[in-house]
Parts: sequence; structure tokens; C-alpha cells
Amino acid sequence: MQARKWFSAHIFIGSFLVLAGGALLLENFDLIDIGSVWRFWPLILVGLGIARMREAASRREQGAGLWLLLLGLWLTVSILNIGGLTFSDTWPAIIIAAGLSMLWKSLPALPQLNQEKEHLHGA
Repeated sequence: MQARKWFSAHIFIGSFLVLAGGALLLENFDLIDIGSVWRFWPLILVGLGIARMREAASRREQGAGLWLLLLGLWLTVSILNIGGLTFSDTWPAIIIAAGLSMLWKSLPALPQLNQEKEHLHGA
């Protein structure tokens, strides 16, 4: 039987849902105010992207994780006006990301890690 990974997207999403639900419940009871915290929601995409990239078994899955990561970072920068940047300033970044995605998909597939180790050790 294979051991479960310590960190997975399911753990991240489940933990987030528990925390978000608890925060919303506490806000409904007027115990906390989470109004400004919701500006950070794109960081959820960053976390999902990192989790997906860590668990990726193929270049395609890595690319999907990278898209989530970059989308989350772009939204965070634009919503929080980091460096004075807004959506109107940064929208060309999406075009650049689309081009990079096409280039990523055109690259030859990487050999599987296990096959590469076997080749190096002569097994």
C-alpha cells in the first residue's frame, strides 16, 4: 500500500473551506470583521497552483499548476495595487502568459524521473 502524501490539494482545499466557513460564521455572529481579508482571495489560487505543481506527474499538470499560480499572483497584484499596478496596467501580462503557455506545450516531454534514475544507475 502506498503512503499518502503529507500535502495535497485536497488537504489545502479542505482546510481552506473549514477556515473560511468558520470565519464567515464568526462574522455572522458579529465576533470578527473579515471585510478587508477577502481582498486576499487570489492567494487561494496561488496555493492551489503550488499544490498542483508539487503533485504533477506530467508537464501538462505542471503547466496547469503554473497557470493557477500566475493567475493568482496577477490578481493579487492588481487587486491590492502592489507597486501601483492595476488591472488596466497589467492586462498585457495575460497575453504574455498565454504565449508562454503555448511555448511550454510545444517543448518536448521530459523523461519520467524513475526512468532517468534507472538509466543513470544502469538498472
